[in-house]
Amino acid sequence: MKLGEPFRKGIHIAASVFPLAIWQFGKSQVWWPLVGLTVLILVMDITRLNHHRFRRFIRHMFGGALRSHEDRELLGSSYLLLATLLVLHYSPSKELAVVSLGYLVAGDGLAGLVGKRYGRHHIAFGKSWEGTTAGFIANLLVGLMVFQEFPIALFGAVIASIIELLPMPLDDNLAIPIFCGGILWAGFF
Repeated sequence: MKLGEPFRKGIHIAASVFPLAIWQFGKSQVWWPLVGLTVLILVMDITRLNHHRFRRFIRHMFGGALRSHEDRELLGSSYLLLATLLVLHYSPSKELAVVSLGYLVAGDGLAGLVGKRYGRHHIAFGKSWEGTTAGFIANLLVGLMVFQEFPIALFGAVIASIIELLPMPLDDNLAIPIFCGGILWAGFF
């Protein structure tokens, strides 16, 4: 079975269930189910890192969707869940939590899909204008849906797009929601 980047980004976009659940049910209602899911995924991921047979099984099942560095590090899904917990815990409002996670699942997910498929004009760091533009538009729409104020939505979309574009030592599944949430919190909350 050959799974690749579209499958990986599909999982990314499917994670929109987290900000949608926070929006619908509130931070406190989502907390414990999310803690349970995160612990389960982290246990599986740490087991994968420490047991050759389980690592081979996961590589066989999801091979094309895994990146080479993930043979030695946590999977992107583990970072996504950790970021969701951190954002949920530290955000002063559900709106800030939702938009921070929305930038990750919608903006970063769409930037990756469009960039891989249609990216012809490269900017830097393996990113394309096409993917970055798609991610920016998704980020702007997320911000407008949540904040309903254009200046805040535009600011957040620019910040999220810059963070997605830059190479960072921190996994982008962790960096995007944490940095975006922190910058928006400092600037507007």
